[in-house]
This record gives sequence, structure tokens and C-alpha cells, in this order.
Amino acid sequence: MEESMRRDRRIGRSQKMLKQAFTDLMREKGFPSITIQDITDRADVNRSTFYAHFPDKYALLETAVREKFQRILESKLSPSARWEPAQLRILIQAVLEHYKSMSGRCYPVDTVNPIFERTVQEELYSLLLHWLKRSRKEPNEWPFPAETLALMTSWAIFGAAADWSKGTRRLSVEQMTDHVLTVITEGTAKLLPS
Repeated sequence: MEESMRRDRRIGRSQKMLKQAFTDLMREKGFPSITIQDITDRADVNRSTFYAHFPDKYALLETAVREKFQRILESKLSPSARWEPAQLRILIQAVLEHYKSMSGRCYPVDTVNPIFERTVQEELYSLLLHWLKRSRKEPNEWPFPAETLALMTSWAIFGAAADWSKGTRRLSVEQMTDHVLTVITEGTAKLLPS
């Protein structure tokens, strides 16, 4: 048992060092220039340690993006949050602010953005599906599966945020949040209780 705990701590420590090295290198060099050797040198671990945790640098990037987005959501949303306008507003605003913070970074669109976008949309879907499953209305009362509603809503939030972040952003975060929330809540008002 004690050996297992030491092993778990070593694994956690190795992953933390690899993630920190990766984050530092992203700021310094940008994703395309980073090699596995750069990461392992900076983390002071060998390549086999890297490959024990991640198959490649793209998997490490995805993990870093996913964990950052999860931390943002955890800092803004209560663990007891559910599908209701107040919580949806917080979620939409958090996504918009996250996109705003990412704009202007020198990440290449062809490598980082697709991973960033896929990961954010997947996390939104997962969270919304969780909220729907905790809804007061029984799933068999809905005209279609909760998975469909979660998927459509996650894409609505994600798509609005992605498009808003690429444009001139004539609307503030608050204004865009209001627009997206209205579309979602009015579109789902007959399906789910508020």
C-alpha cells in the first residue's frame, strides 16, 4: 500500500513537471518549435518518462488545454450547478472570457486552435449533459435525447464564442452573453424547467 502511494506521488510529480515545462516552453518558443527533448530537458526527466504519460506533444497540449478550461469552470461554477438561466449565464460568460484571453496569442491556427476548440466543445458537452441528467424533468418526457440537447447547446455556446473571438468583437462579453443566453433559454424553454 505504501509503495503504491509513493508510485502515485511520483507519477503526479512527473506529470506536473512535464506540464510546467511544456507551459514555459509554449510561452518562450511556441508550440511548433517545441520538441519532446525540449520538454524532457526542461522537466529534467528522460524521454521514457514523457512517453509513459503522453504519446506525443499533441496529447500533452490537449491535456493542458482541458485542465485549464476545467479549472476556469470550477472557479466560476458551483459543484451543485444545474441547467438554469443563472448558471448558463455564468458558463457562457466564462467561455467568452476564456476565448478573449486566448485571442492575440501567437499560436498557429493549424495546430493549436483545432485542439483548443475540440477540447473546449467536448468539455462543454460533458458539463451540459451532466446538468441535464440532474434536471428535475425526466428524460423520457423530453422530445429528444439529453445527449442531443447537450450537443446542440455546447455547439451553440462554443460556436458563438469562437466566432465572436475571431471578429471585431463589437459586442462586449456581457452583451454577447445576453444574446447567447436568450437564444438558448428561449429555444429550450418548452423542453426544460427553468
